[in-house]
Amino acid sequence: MKPPFAESDGADETESRSPRPMTPLDRRRLRVGHPPQAIPLHDDDHDSDWSEETDYRTPRSTRQDLDPVFGYILAMALSVGLTPLDANTRYVILWAFLAAMGGMAFLLGSGIRLKVSDPVDLIWGVGLGVFTGGALALVGADTLATTSERLFSADQENNPLLRTWVFQTTVFVMPLAESLFFRGAMQRIHPIPVVALLASAWSMLMFFPNLGLSETPVVGVVFGTALVFLNFLYSYVHFRHGLAASFFCQMVAGTLLLLVPVLVML
Repeated sequence: MKPPFAESDGADETESRSPRPMTPLDRRRLRVGHPPQAIPLHDDDHDSDWSEETDYRTPRSTRQDLDPVFGYILAMALSVGLTPLDANTRYVILWAFLAAMGGMAFLLGSGIRLKVSDPVDLIWGVGLGVFTGGALALVGADTLATTSERLFSADQENNPLLRTWVFQTTVFVMPLAESLFFRGAMQRIHPIPVVALLASAWSMLMFFPNLGLSETPVVGVVFGTALVFLNFLYSYVHFRHGLAASFFCQMVAGTLLLLVPVLVML
């Protein structure tokens, strides 16, 4: 018979027995109840986000490939720098640059969607464009005629290609470039008021140097107010009905406000 306090050579018997009185506990083993967080439970327990396999082999799904604010600053600087050029040549360069920035955001980014899931959204876009553009055309017909003449047909009244140029601008070039960049890339990150104000500042800086505001400042006030209102409308349509609906809304409104006065004037 073994004494009550005799030590045993078996490992199971040693772990199951209680320690003798006044005997210090064995501190060499970690207490499994509350392991220190600084000590990993396993040797291969590490942050997978910093592993070489994740950094070099797995693409990040939430990356931002193109900063729209940086592109906006470049576009504004280019608009100021090209002011001495002919108006139509300046428009072509600026809209081409803006379309390139929006196209890069569409190709490299992961959030711009052009797919239409419900055709009713397109009807909403066209309907709001007709309603808004028609209302503004009826209220400020004389001002819009003066604006269109100064924007597109200055010193080119006898140019046979003028109508074609204005048609391409209002129907394709301007809606495509501004929709991709402002509503597609910019509105993914910034709220509607910010996007609308930035788009309005871009349009004012591009159009105002050709309006002759020193002679008729009321044209600048009316046209600037219309630009702010329309850009808010385009951003709202994009928020509610998608990018394609916003594109059609701007295409219809721009046609009624800029193309129709040129056709009537010529």
